[in-house]
Amino acid sequence: MKEVIGYIVGETTTTEVSFISNKVPEVGSYVSIEYPNGKEVLGMVEGVVQNCPIFKEVLNVEDILKLRTLEKDDSYQVIGKIKILGDVEEKEIPKIPPKPGTEVYSASDEVLKRMFSQGHIEIGKLLSKDVPVKLNANMLCSRHLAILAITGMGKSNTVAVLLSELNKLNATVLVFDIHGEYRHIESYDPDNRLRVNILEPKINVYNISSDSLADLAGVDVAATKQRPYIRKAIDKVKKGDNGEKKIRRESDFSSVEEYIGDIINTLDNLSEEYSRDYNSIQTAKFRLEDMLKFKRHLITLHYNPVEKIRENHINIIPLEGLDENDMDVFISYMAREILADRKRALREGYPKPIFIVLEEAHLIIPKNRTTRSKLYISRIAREGRKFGVGLCLVSQRPKTLDPEALSQCNNLIISKLIEPHDQQHVQQASESLSEDLLKQLPGLNVGEAIIIGPALNIPALVKINKFNGRYGGEDLDIVEIWKKSHREKIRGEEPLGDYEGLD
Repeated sequence: MKEVIGYIVGETTTTEVSFISNKVPEVGSYVSIEYPNGKEVLGMVEGVVQNCPIFKEVLNVEDILKLRTLEKDDSYQVIGKIKILGDVEEKEIPKIPPKPGTEVYSASDEVLKRMFSQGHIEIGKLLSKDVPVKLNANMLCSRHLAILAITGMGKSNTVAVLLSELNKLNATVLVFDIHGEYRHIESYDPDNRLRVNILEPKINVYNISSDSLADLAGVDVAATKQRPYIRKAIDKVKKGDNGEKKIRRESDFSSVEEYIGDIINTLDNLSEEYSRDYNSIQTAKFRLEDMLKFKRHLITLHYNPVEKIRENHINIIPLEGLDENDMDVFISYMAREILADRKRALREGYPKPIFIVLEEAHLIIPKNRTTRSKLYISRIAREGRKFGVGLCLVSQRPKTLDPEALSQCNNLIISKLIEPHDQQHVQQASESLSEDLLKQLPGLNVGEAIIIGPALNIPALVKINKFNGRYGGEDLDIVEIWKKSHREKIRGEEPLGDYEGLD
């Protein structure tokens, strides 16, 4: 038998109703309402207010203590607000509002499982009931995802759970691992051993623009003389400045040292031809020499990064060894190559879906700063779904994240956000995040999140599953590390005669 928890009162609309109750339902809990046409409609309790007429005008402590002797359980009045989510069968919001006086029932586990447990990816369980929340992987990857929360609220665990679930689906995933957190990710589940492929970041410098090469070499963006000369030198090297004007392809160079060396030699020749800019050209030359010396681990030739991505694997690229500038060049290079490859595969009739996870997205595609990555990541956000390229942006600073890219992420997993500007930025990017849901964000605990978007259809307050394994994103036990360090120091400094058992 259904449990009646209250009755609808006041004016009703198709999207929101108020109710009264003598019980206090949890915010985020689910209720069902039977409409006149016989349809069962699901709603979520978005807010609850509790009052008692006995204490309404009391401002004196002594009076309160006396009145408490008259207090009964039925003295309290509960008024709540319900957001209408959709009918159970078709998941559509009814065109007519319910009548005042209609019963409000606690939603059954069976109904909740029909609404929240039909997807492919089990991300967690409902906060209000032990019902699995499963996301539709097709809608997640094609409509993109953003995982947003302040530091320490479980973003890394959410990503690890997501990777583990995608592994079950034999998905092809690429993680731009900014801090190297997932380099050693491991699942303890014997039935779901992660297929991990670690890629070291490499850039084929023959296939990048002159400006990107100048960025790698550390040439200032404002260096209006150095950059044009680097471009001119590259053009001369590739076109073949040997009288025959023979095009020199990548295969004509045996190594990156030969290719960059030819550019450096060409710059030397240009410094003689354009003696008025001798100092600028020589500075550009020194920058390229330093790049060869200090970034040899990053630059290469005869390398196609897309070929290193293993299908049906969790491909992880640890980037903690790169500075922000080199990360930007590398990620833009990879994003461009992946999008081009997936377009080509679709044209040839062999689509190769891939899901890209970008950690610390606010550093790579910031709101108020131009980066090379922003162009291609934004392009993937706009066009990627047509070619099977899904995107997941992970950030602890939503207000500094590029709003265009964020607005293309129709699915959101949002944990605790306290800063009002972060909340407003997220709300502006998502029409699905209501004012009442927004108010829940500061009160979320570690591992709790609001999930909205087409991958779930209906907003949910969720306790994210704990990843059954290990990765590098957990907090350090700082106090224990200090204690251990101190004990080791004491042992190392104690004189030999102080140990027990020694004369």
